[in-house]
Parts: sequence; C-alpha cells; structure tokens
Amino acid sequence: MSQTEILAIWGAVTGTVGTVAGLLGLWLRFRQHGLDKPRLVCEASFGFDSPNRPNHKITIRSVGRRPVAIDNVKYFIRPKLWHHRITRAWQHKKGRWLWNQKPRESIKLNEGEKREIVISLPDGLDITDIYRVEVVDQTARRWPVKWVSKSRLCKTATQETLDEFADENDKRIVSATGYRVGERYYLDTKFNTKPGRAGKSCGRGFWFFDVQKYREKLQDVKCNQTSSFLSGEAEEIK
Repeated sequence: MSQTEILAIWGAVTGTVGTVAGLLGLWLRFRQHGLDKPRLVCEASFGFDSPNRPNHKITIRSVGRRPVAIDNVKYFIRPKLWHHRITRAWQHKKGRWLWNQKPRESIKLNEGEKREIVISLPDGLDITDIYRVEVVDQTARRWPVKWVSKSRLCKTATQETLDEFADENDKRIVSATGYRVGERYYLDTKFNTKPGRAGKSCGRGFWFFDVQKYREKLQDVKCNQTSSFLSGEAEEIK
C-alpha cells in the first residue's frame, strides 16, 4: 500500500470521526436546549377519605430546568345538549363550558419539585361532566392533565348509597348505611342508647375492597350483631 493510499484512508477515518463528533455535539446542544425549557407533567388521581369526603387531586411535577409559576387549573365541561357538544370547541374559545380553579396559595415549581391541587368544583357540577383538564402557568401556557374517560370516572370518582337499615327497642338503637365509594365499599354503623338515657353515641366504619366481603359484613351486622347489641349482650358493633 502506497503512502498516498495510507493518507487517504487516514483522512477518511478522521473525517468520519469528526462528522460523528460534530453530530454528537449538535445532539447534546439540542438536548441541553430542551432541558433548559420549562416542562410540567400533570396527572389526576381519584379517591375518598370517607363517604361524602372526596380526595380527588391533580399532581403537578416540574421536569424542566426553568421554574414555572402556576396560575390556574382549567376544567373543560361536556355540554348537556347535542348542538352545544358539536360546537364545544367554539364554545370553549368563547369562555363557555369552562371552570377555572385558582390555587389557594401561589405555586412556583423548580426542577424536580411537585405540588398537589385538590380538585374543587362548584355545586351542581359533577366530576363526570369534565372531559379535559389543563394546568395554566403565568405565561398562559397550557399543560395537559392526564385525565380518564367518563366510564372510568363513574367507577373511581363517584359514590352511591347501597343499603340502609335501622332497628331499635325502648333502650337502644342501631343503624347502618352501606356505600360504594369509588372502587371500594364502606359500611357506616351507629349504635347508641336513646337520648336521655345513660350512655354515649358510638359509631364505627368498615372499608372493603371486595363487594362480597362488604355483603358478608352487612349481613352479620343485620342478623347477628344488631340483636346482640339491642339485647345488651354486646356493647358495640365490631
């Protein structure tokens, strides 16, 4: 192999290395530029502390380098009438079928920080009527919230009363109310002596993940524990 050929090969190798290094440097600069921008990741979660006490919230995480100040949370409402539904994009632009929730305190997120905002809707607006949510920062930039479908909302973000019963005698009274609370079940029992008599009002709640376990406990309270409490054999429902 001649010296000329060796130099040509060497030039091709170094040229290729230079090209790869240049492309790698360009990619790193592009990646750094992307990281230097603000970026939020937002998702909703749904739960209950107890019946009639929802704990639905939106978690906001800052994964960009620049701090972000939150202005409000924007809820997009599904219109009831069909002719409003087909024009809902236009309706939203006009400020209709929207609900804006302001945070209770100022929120400014730096890289790696997160905050939770409890979902708060006005009376008469059901959470299942919300089909899209956005977090709006103070530059008016909108960040989408990971939301779920209406069918999923009905299962995870709503509650319903399943069973109610009460029994009493001249001295004592027992009552129980059963609920579906999101994807769990809750049995709320109250047992006490009647007003004016010695004793104190008591209550106990029971959580269940399985509807069959809930039914078994309800049956036990109704058929066994209630009669024992009313007769004075037991002093509580457990």
